[in-house]
Amino acid sequence: MRKTRCLSLILCLCLMAVSLPVMARVQLQGYSGGYQYVTFGSYPQTAQGEKRPILWRVLWAGPGRAYLLSDRILDVKRIDGDQWQYQGWPSSELNAWLQTAFIDTAFTEKEQAALAEEEGLGRASLPSSDDLKNQDFGFASDRSRYFYGTDYAFSQGLYSYTRGKHSPVFTRTISGRAHAHRATKVDGSIGFIGVESDDLGLLPVIWLDVDKVQALSGSGLEHDPLVLVPLAE
Repeated sequence: MRKTRCLSLILCLCLMAVSLPVMARVQLQGYSGGYQYVTFGSYPQTAQGEKRPILWRVLWAGPGRAYLLSDRILDVKRIDGDQWQYQGWPSSELNAWLQTAFIDTAFTEKEQAALAEEEGLGRASLPSSDDLKNQDFGFASDRSRYFYGTDYAFSQGLYSYTRGKHSPVFTRTISGRAHAHRATKVDGSIGFIGVESDDLGLLPVIWLDVDKVQALSGSGLEHDPLVLVPLAE
């Protein structure tokens, strides 16, 4: 009887092991002729506002940290509504929204714990204009700066230009022109637009603490991204 119970227990443990997902330490890599893709967090993406995993491109990865750019335009927001008193990105209403409402919507408390804080930029931001001109990040032409919105973003008033629906996006870089930020234009070039414009896309970036996440599944390809989850405590 005792042997039978032991065998039953071993069989039960084996079945549990088979059914549990295999977690793996994350090895992220930046752009190298192509992107590595991951999912982390979730955000409304359908026209009805249903949340879906956020797909990110890994722009850069180093010891313990990675710099990720949303693959899709997630939302539509102006930089600031008080253009005549605009004091720059750190005090803008969009920066404040990213640090609070966006992070709270997109990430659980455990996921937020895996976000690294970048000095002067917080835990979430927009790409800089230099980011979107950086060939090491995969931006070597105007066409490489074609960004596409989710159905949710279009439901929020995202500006679309072509049949393929690529849309301009703001950057976090202030323009030399008064009350304006650097932004992509309809042809993918980089120009400027007033901070009060309310139909440009929101394409977030985050800094990820790689040592605080693990890979649940995926190969890192666009159609099979690495599914990242917080490390179990």
